[in-house]
Amino acid sequence: MKTIILIGGGHSHLFCLKKLIQQKQANEKWILISPSQYQYYSGMFSGYTEGIYSLEETRIDLKALCDSSGCDLVESTVLSIDPHAQHLLTDKGEVLNYDIVSFDIGSKNDSLEIKGLQKQNLPIKPNYRFPEQIKKLHRSPRTAFIGGGSASIEMALSLKAWKESNAHHHHTISVIHSSPLLEKAGSSTSKKITKLAEAKGIELYPSRVERISDEYVWTNDDSSIPFDEVIFLGGPKAPPLFGSSKLATDEQGFLLLNSYLQSVDFPNVFGAGDCGTLIDFPHTPKNGVTAVKQGPILWNNLLAAKNKGKLLPFEPQKRHLAIMSVGNKTGFLTYGSFSLVSNWAWRLKNWIDVRFIWRYGG
Repeated sequence: MKTIILIGGGHSHLFCLKKLIQQKQANEKWILISPSQYQYYSGMFSGYTEGIYSLEETRIDLKALCDSSGCDLVESTVLSIDPHAQHLLTDKGEVLNYDIVSFDIGSKNDSLEIKGLQKQNLPIKPNYRFPEQIKKLHRSPRTAFIGGGSASIEMALSLKAWKESNAHHHHTISVIHSSPLLEKAGSSTSKKITKLAEAKGIELYPSRVERISDEYVWTNDDSSIPFDEVIFLGGPKAPPLFGSSKLATDEQGFLLLNSYLQSVDFPNVFGAGDCGTLIDFPHTPKNGVTAVKQGPILWNNLLAAKNKGKLLPFEPQKRHLAIMSVGNKTGFLTYGSFSLVSNWAWRLKNWIDVRFIWRYGG
């Protein structure tokens, strides 16, 4: 009997668990390792922050999904992997052997480059920490977000909408960004989201953060931004697990994968989602859209690796649709360099997100 271990309950692994329900596999032992029984869906972080969704509406019960699929759930965190001996060590002292292993553990929101950040940062990853952290943001009179990408600006605007709805008009929200907001979407989109953020009352600081003290964020232009809570959302950072392993990584520490979502030097090790970098497509966005698209390829290739079947390559999309929630059930839609702001965009996002939760509801 072969043992296949899935580490992390990310989008791609959710797809695999659902396929296990539909296609029972004989003479196999499947194990899912996750630090929490629940997987919180990042697409609904903003809606939960704004108060649109309840906590239960934003999460998937991994235990129920595993029970239905015949997969064992191990509630632990993997501390190390030995790809030669083919075993894993967890934070509870468990040593688990595998024939095939796959990582879908997401990324970190942290940075070693900013002095003082690790002491002050309010991390929302791993995502089971996110509900408690949002409560802190709701109470925070002065919140500073670091980063100019979609995660930072979406959370800032959603938090602002919650503050306004709950009469915390005196609370301030700052976004500190070294590059133009949504820079990768083009100058027109960047100007549009900047104008929207300013109109909503977000304080924008186009500067680079150099250090953080107990009370202030200090930037390269000598600005000092006061805060009660500060959160780094300046792009995904590699999880530390791979840095201490014998698996090949890119320069940033992400698991290095070939087009078949395999480790480039251990063909029985797979990866998907934010935690990996494709060696042939290194600039593939590390986001939920990519992870969802990788799910069917990963499922096929895990079975192919077990059965010595045909592996399928993953081919990233050149462009993809993205919708941010920007407060008051309004969506900011982008596709390539095109963008628009509308209520129907939010309704489309809501339909996609609710359908995702429903699909993996057990």
